Amino acid sequence: MRGIFLIIGASERFRLQSFITEHLSAKLSWMAVDTPARIVIVGAGPIGIEAALYARFLGYEVTIFDSQEVGSHLLQWGRVPMFTPFGMNSTPLGLSALAAQDEGYSAPAEDAILTGSEFVEQYLLPLAETDLVVDGLKLQHEVISIARKSHLKHDYASLDSRGNAPFETLVRDAEGREHLFESEIVLDCSGAQGEPNYLGGGGNPALGELEARAHFRFGVIDASGTDREQFANQQVLVIGSDDTAATNICELSQLARESLETHVTWLTQQELPSGQPDPLAIDQNDPYPSRRRVLEQANQLAGHEDGHIDHWPETQVQSVHYEPQNDHFHVTLSGKHEGVHTFDRVLVNVGYRPNLRMLRELQVATCCISEAPRNLAVKLAAKEDAAACQIDATTLFHPEPNFYILGAKSYGRRSDFVLATGFEQIRQVFAVIGDRENLNLYAKPMTKSE
Repeated sequence: MRGIFLIIGASERFRLQSFITEHLSAKLSWMAVDTPARIVIVGAGPIGIEAALYARFLGYEVTIFDSQEVGSHLLQWGRVPMFTPFGMNSTPLGLSALAAQDEGYSAPAEDAILTGSEFVEQYLLPLAETDLVVDGLKLQHEVISIARKSHLKHDYASLDSRGNAPFETLVRDAEGREHLFESEIVLDCSGAQGEPNYLGGGGNPALGELEARAHFRFGVIDASGTDREQFANQQVLVIGSDDTAATNICELSQLARESLETHVTWLTQQELPSGQPDPLAIDQNDPYPSRRRVLEQANQLAGHEDGHIDHWPETQVQSVHYEPQNDHFHVTLSGKHEGVHTFDRVLVNVGYRPNLRMLRELQVATCCISEAPRNLAVKLAAKEDAAACQIDATTLFHPEPNFYILGAKSYGRRSDFVLATGFEQIRQVFAVIGDRENLNLYAKPMTKSE
């Protein structure tokens, strides 16, 4: 098969090279935006709400859009403990805002390990309801597309010309009506959990997966609570080898001890490294002991011969067919356990990818591997431990001026993002937007009167 080449003329090539050079060598001062500029924030999770508070405290006008509710992704695994303590998942500015709003507010201890629901109920939701944030909160508003009002994506406009044209964010409300909102700045804090990866080889959907996908379960289940009836005494297929899969294996193991007809098949697709007999690799230097314990427990459960859990390594999904009349799946596998197998439930934990569809009309530079912002992806790839990666504002820049991706979405397909990193991203971005290199509202507890 012959290759396909893009041929452009010399003048067009010169324009393109000049455009890229100007954008990627932008001075920080060009990115400054005075108050009271308008900021649109996509996502009402922890990073979106904290970014909104930071912006409002500095005097910006803020609108936050979320297609669901405050902290909805956290609530999906509400009863599961977080891996990091409350002190890492909150900010001095957030705590000060809560204390100013309600003198009787009592924050969790810094070393407390909260569940997802506890974190939302005790910190995130009260923060979203503070006077500084709540007026700009628009829930059940799905962001469809973001663009420049007067420049197309492929316009080779100068940096300051694009920056002077407002963004237009197209949203759809709960009644299906569409609205346009203008802003000078956009912060995409929408996370990544809304876009699960596909099951097939190389990342393609397996045959039949697109039709069956509506009947899969994703994320962490509550096997001893709200999801008990759905999974008890069922043949369950768990696919994946990440922290989420490990958590689900632990949940289902407990259920199987109580409902003895429950059987779990744990499928991991990759070949195990030499000398690693267990499904999951354990980092003995993991800074989060609770995460290490979950991984260790899942590995132990995979090795038990009690008949409740079978681990099938080096096995890939070729096709899936869902039978609605019998409410079960026929799954065709290849590899070590090839053949057609029948399961009542399919639980997919193969990771997530960022939703870039809403950004297609912006000049966004993402990594061709992880789909994270390109500059940040390069730094992350050079570090074995993402927590050791030094964040600075330039790692978050795109050719599109005054547009930033923050939070879990900034890590693309990686799964090692922690909230403390997102808080540092917020600080760095507003140091640029505010044109004050040392601006840091997290340096000490703040009050609105300061």
